[in-house]
Amino acid sequence: MKPDFSGEYVLDRTASSLSPHASAIATAHMRITHDEPRFGCSARFASQDDAVEFSFERFTDGREGDASAPGSSRCYWDQETIVAEDRMVVGDGTMLMTWRYELTAGGKRLRATEWIRGGNRDQDNVWEFERQ
Repeated sequence: MKPDFSGEYVLDRTASSLSPHASAIATAHMRITHDEPRFGCSARFASQDDAVEFSFERFTDGREGDASAPGSSRCYWDQETIVAEDRMVVGDGTMLMTWRYELTAGGKRLRATEWIRGGNRDQDNVWEFERQ
């Protein structure tokens, strides 16, 4: 049986491992709604001076997202981990962003491993969240 990721999560900044591009982030909140095969995520990541917000809804069966949008997105299972991938056109190139969501500590924690390549934004981040 696949785990249910639904819940509210708050960033544990000290347990996270962030690249220089993400190191200014001080707080983050993530809300996941998971009703297999639907997987929705909304989040807000904030530094002292700025904030980034995003949200998406996908299906965990790997089907492509909105084909009319520039780029592509998909979501799929890798054992008990949900993987979300986005390919975006950035200038003359492509940027690939991958998030791997996994529950740890018996479901009390969420690890969101972010990998970005392209668009002059190469990053490797491990965001550790506590379930509220």
